[in-house]
Amino acid sequence: MSKRTPKSADELLAYWLDISKRPDLNVDDYVRFSDMVKLTRTYPIAGHSPSEQRFLDRLGFLAWKHDEFLKSAIQSGRLANHDYALMKDYAKKFIARIKKYCALDIVSAIQSRTPLQDAEAILTSSSKLSHRWAAGIIASNHIATVLIRLCAFEPNERYPDDIKTLYDRLKQRTDDKKLRTFLTKSFRRFEDADKTRNRCAHVNEGEPTKQEIEQSIALARLLQKYLPRSPSRA
Repeated sequence: MSKRTPKSADELLAYWLDISKRPDLNVDDYVRFSDMVKLTRTYPIAGHSPSEQRFLDRLGFLAWKHDEFLKSAIQSGRLANHDYALMKDYAKKFIARIKKYCALDIVSAIQSRTPLQDAEAILTSSSKLSHRWAAGIIASNHIATVLIRLCAFEPNERYPDDIKTLYDRLKQRTDDKKLRTFLTKSFRRFEDADKTRNRCAHVNEGEPTKQEIEQSIALARLLQKYLPRSPSRA
């Protein structure tokens, strides 16, 4: 993400939003925090006023002192209160500035996102159950859509839209040996994706976890590679 693009501006905002909202930050998060601070500094995230210049100067000081802070955190195996507060504070500052100075890039990124990118963005934006439901439904609907396309149903042919039935139908129909091998090896993953879809669509099926939805997104990316002309971005 070293090159400034709408997509990476959007990803930066998602990262800082996650840091600002997530309560369980650890040393590994602190390691990545250092890299993300350096990356964010390469973006136009400040104006030309003296106060904005002071903000950029503080970022330079943070980059200089961070190795010392990080070494201490690694030795102790946990974040100090200062480290935790520092991450939260800079996340808040970066969020405001990215929204202000990279607004056009972010709008362009949102408009050009694929369904799987939408699912990831929703999942990253919050840990709320409603966001997990939405991300899970988008990911599972995408899996079902790709399965339907691969099955190549006739125009007047009726077909189901649940993942497990579509999976079975595709496995019976396909003449693509590589696709058949992938389907066979991924049987459990499709079963899990079907269960995740049910959890996102029916409240009595249990709450979907973030990990389950991420697994569905990963499966969708692998599956869509077998489309005749798969999208270059997903």
